[in-house]
Amino acid sequence: MCQMNNSNKLTKLRTVQAKKQNWRCFYCGFQMWDGDPTLFSERYHLPVRSLNRFRCTAEHLKPRMDGGEDRPENLVAACKFCNQTRHRMGKVLSPATYQRHVRNRITAWKWHPLACHHLLK
Repeated sequence: MCQMNNSNKLTKLRTVQAKKQNWRCFYCGFQMWDGDPTLFSERYHLPVRSLNRFRCTAEHLKPRMDGGEDRPENLVAACKFCNQTRHRMGKVLSPATYQRHVRNRITAWKWHPLACHHLLK
């Protein structure tokens, strides 16, 4: 019997979570993409330089470095920018605290480029 490798498992879990979230980032609520960035760019009229930040990633609510596992209850879909920014902070904030932080920054127009704010609608 063939076992699913960790990368394939994570990809499948990410896709399941993204569908549950209507392809919106768990933290910022902006639309995300996976697959062909050209289609996303054309649909939402985004400049190419902004595309990568909205790529769908698997976000571990409890980071793997803290013992978090690749399990559905520990995973959400998050845009690449939110995912990476959370883990670049000195102390990784809890998911709820980080979500509040992100939403406050969005309200202040200080998270994603202004030209991308139509992805929130």
